[in-house]
Amino acid sequence: MIAAISSAAAQDIPSDRITVAGGFTPIPLTIKAGEQLVNKSPQYKPPNILYNDTTVGFKLFCSGSGLDTPSINTGTRRIRPAELETCNKNGVSEIVEFNLGRDALVAAQAPGGRLSALSRKALFLAMAREVPDPKDSARLVANPYRSWKDIDPALPDTKIQILAPATGIGLNATHISAIVLPGCRQVEHFKAIEANDPKAFEAACKNFRKDGAYVEYDRSPSAIQEIKGNQDLVGIVALTMVLKDNLRTLNLDNMEPTVVNVSRNTYDLTFPMVVYVKKRHVDLIPGFKEFLAELTSEAAVGTTGYFYAMGVIPLPLVERKQMRADVETLKVLVK
Repeated sequence: MIAAISSAAAQDIPSDRITVAGGFTPIPLTIKAGEQLVNKSPQYKPPNILYNDTTVGFKLFCSGSGLDTPSINTGTRRIRPAELETCNKNGVSEIVEFNLGRDALVAAQAPGGRLSALSRKALFLAMAREVPDPKDSARLVANPYRSWKDIDPALPDTKIQILAPATGIGLNATHISAIVLPGCRQVEHFKAIEANDPKAFEAACKNFRKDGAYVEYDRSPSAIQEIKGNQDLVGIVALTMVLKDNLRTLNLDNMEPTVVNVSRNTYDLTFPMVVYVKKRHVDLIPGFKEFLAELTSEAAVGTTGYFYAMGVIPLPLVERKQMRADVETLKVLVK
């Protein structure tokens, strides 16, 4: 069984097993690999799991180099320069970085939802705090749209309800870069701002409505439960979690979010499943090398691997081989 504790319980981290922190989306991959390893080699203990998110995970991971800190952090984005600087200041100087594959960000509804497709422009207009006045596009007004039909007569007359990743979690970066900014850019008023002042453009695009139509979440599992309980709610979540819970995905800008389309690069709202390892811990914790071997094995990350069955898009073969070579030699991240 996988041990699970909250991110607040960092002081309870055991020193005789691997502790994994990080994002809700990649964490299940480490759990699955741990189960596979323990089934093959019962002498090793399963990983201790800290359920938090990418950003909180980096704070814990970078808090020190001792065995009372996480050995691994998983994320849906790469480590930021400021986070790496914190790691270095706290003695976490040798870090191994590798990518297990890709996931995709999707718009999802529960079975019974009436939407089947949206444009990123429509999504942005539904999320924004201010939009061009429908009667005078030269000026901005408080968002008047209450139903999807208000934005586009071809859409159903259902109340706009959007649930999106909060600023603090890893999925937010993809949400902003792959949905919000492209959708905002399709609105002429905001596109004109970008031409003159890119920073003002981004700030304007990220100004979300506060009237309850747009709500942010900081825990992916709870977001999935909310979507399942409200068929009109549109959730911006990871494809792996949608597949696991049998939710419906919406086509975005005529792109269908399937595993095959993501692997063929015909659905481009993707993000990496990145893993960070403290090199110092590998020789100190029993089974750590064996765990890394299982986590990066072809049985896990390959085109027919168990991660693929969980919705993760495999890396190309050449990249998988290089990734395994880097992990075997514990190649350290260049600062």
